[in-house]
Amino acid sequence: MVGAAANNKKDLVDTKAYLLCGLTGSGKTTLAKRLESRHSAVRFSVDEWMLKLYGEHMPRDVFDVRLAACKALILELSEQLLSAGVSVIWDFGFWRRAEREQMDAWLSVRGFEAERYFLDAPLDELWARLKRRNATLDNSTFEITREMLEMFAQNFEPPLEREGWQIP
Repeated sequence: MVGAAANNKKDLVDTKAYLLCGLTGSGKTTLAKRLESRHSAVRFSVDEWMLKLYGEHMPRDVFDVRLAACKALILELSEQLLSAGVSVIWDFGFWRRAEREQMDAWLSVRGFEAERYFLDAPLDELWARLKRRNATLDNSTFEITREMLEMFAQNFEPPLEREGWQIP
């Protein structure tokens, strides 16, 4: 199927992967849903997959293994969709530079185009959004505490200008 993507590349000019980077509460899922509608794309939220498949509470080491499995499956499906001319949206967060570089390499090897969006907001604004979200949780998002948000912020590596992420 990879070869098919390369051979049909000229016919798939508008087909692309949309990558969304930002901390929890930054607006990634809101933007993902707008892009989904605007581009008739398939949206992949790794949080939705994790919650629907495994529930909310699990040890960190188990979470990491399951997260990797979900992302691998999403990438397999994404390759099929992109090769068939269907755009995809990855609502993953892309918190680490290494993960962003890995995705860029994955896309490049397969000849797929991408748009990258970085959503940023001050920590207090993120927390205000998360408190509102926590009050109306459904099965598509995790409850996030202030302590968790602060830990996430310490582990987040914002994209550098040279990485080419747009601010919507």
